Amino acid sequence: MRHQNHNLSFKLTKNQRLLNSHQFKQVFDACDKKIHSENLLVFIKENSMDNCRLGMAITKKKLKNATDRNRLKRLIREYFRLNQYCICGIDIVVIVKQKYDKKINIHDQLSQLFSKIIQHYPNKDN
Repeated sequence: MRHQNHNLSFKLTKNQRLLNSHQFKQVFDACDKKIHSENLLVFIKENSMDNCRLGMAITKKKLKNATDRNRLKRLIREYFRLNQYCICGIDIVVIVKQKYDKKINIHDQLSQLFSKIIQHYPNKDN
């Protein structure tokens, strides 16, 4: 997605991430919406901030190989980073639902998930 404003920063800073277990617990306990794909589950909770925040819970149990876990995390962060100005005011936690086969096209699932998130929680400034 292309943005007209050239002053936008597409960095992913600390205030755009869920950093501790208390923040994750808040999202899991008071989740406003869940969005599913075949292998991923996204928990969404509205926050009182102007920006959205991302958290990931990708466990060894679901994805054994560390390089596969790290690749998936990089992909999720990249989708979030590129779409961060299309959504605002929510906390997002992404988890792997079931054993994940790296042959699956995860790009399609992430694209569908972020499209649904943007549809439900659009940035009012755009």
